[in-house]
Amino acid sequence: MDFHDLVELERKPFKERVKLRYGTYLKEVEKGFMFSRQGMGPVDAQMQYKDLHSDDFRNVLVFGSNSYLGLANHPYVKSQVVEAVEKYGIGTGGSPAFSGYTKQHRDLELRLAALAGHEDAVLLPSGYMANLCWVNGLMNRNDIIIYDQNSHASVINAVKMTNVPFFTFDPERLDEFEAMLPKIRARSKPNAQIFSTVEGVRSTDGSIIDLKRYIEICRAHDIIIILDDAHGLGTMGRTGKGTLEHLDLLGQVDLRMSTCSKSLGAQGAFISGSREHIFMLRNFSYPYLFTSGLAQPTIAAISAALDVMEREPERIARLHDNVRYMQDLLEAKGFNILRGESGIIPVFFSKLSVVGNINRRLFERGVFANIMEYPMVPPDKERLRISVMSTHTREEIEQVVELITEVAREFDAL
Repeated sequence: MDFHDLVELERKPFKERVKLRYGTYLKEVEKGFMFSRQGMGPVDAQMQYKDLHSDDFRNVLVFGSNSYLGLANHPYVKSQVVEAVEKYGIGTGGSPAFSGYTKQHRDLELRLAALAGHEDAVLLPSGYMANLCWVNGLMNRNDIIIYDQNSHASVINAVKMTNVPFFTFDPERLDEFEAMLPKIRARSKPNAQIFSTVEGVRSTDGSIIDLKRYIEICRAHDIIIILDDAHGLGTMGRTGKGTLEHLDLLGQVDLRMSTCSKSLGAQGAFISGSREHIFMLRNFSYPYLFTSGLAQPTIAAISAALDVMEREPERIARLHDNVRYMQDLLEAKGFNILRGESGIIPVFFSKLSVVGNINRRLFERGVFANIMEYPMVPPDKERLRISVMSTHTREEIEQVVELITEVAREFDAL
């Protein structure tokens, strides 16, 4: 289904849309273009997966997990979760505004705020909810948001739901971003506040924009800055504090969102900022007020993962070594990749139409990876997205690069 088909589909009545979408899905499954995979054990560098369409079980090398530091199955983290279950039970029984807030929640919030170079923080069940939280809790309809055109779907949906005026920009073209600001200010309502958000590490390709200049531009125009550093925590900076530590800019944005479900291998997310901004979120943001507080075992998992990250900085160094090694091998094979310093390596192929086929064949050959397709990325930028972990061995990396090479040649895409 191409772009034109999607546009036409959205014009059809609901029941017809559902029938057509499901029919297209079944056809793609039949042709082998679509497949679903179900993990059968703990998240690690090697796992068993089930193909839900063929019912086949496969032992695979996992190069599609966001558990960059390998903490999702760490013995110490698991032991702390078990201890928390025995001590505190499971659920919190309510939202943070009622019974769902404990000393353990508060201790973790303050720890995460200090990590981010801020005064305070709030915990949310996911990165998606966190982005809904700050848009809903800080902005009103007089305000304006200017967001990165590559922003996560949660930011885009939050803007739509809050119904605030918005503009998008290309973070690779900061001259254009700077030039548009006086025009936006001139068109804004009196007392309107402008907000702007970008990703620290871009989730689609692992790249980092010129954040220093972006921050300078925003400061010069009195813009509130929110950094989405979901993929930066644990992968960037000497101690894993994220993209801002990596660039020596820690604490220089107004608010920061990071997830606890990627490098920390757990669940949830947090937003950090000044006491005043966090007060606004805690008291006026519906996604925070009307969501159950994180379960105690999850709080224990996040805290324990932070312990490991702080005690074992070599995990971060090993992740970077693995990324560079895999980048070198892929380039030596002739692949077009985008080099970055995070755990994400995008691999582009000479034939875009076969990206889905390549991913399926890789799974059949024993490699779990992910693809970025339209509408997640532009139609001419579809790619295989490799996620590297610190626990991958060099032998595993070499094996996966060889398999990607063989499969790409099979589809005449190298």
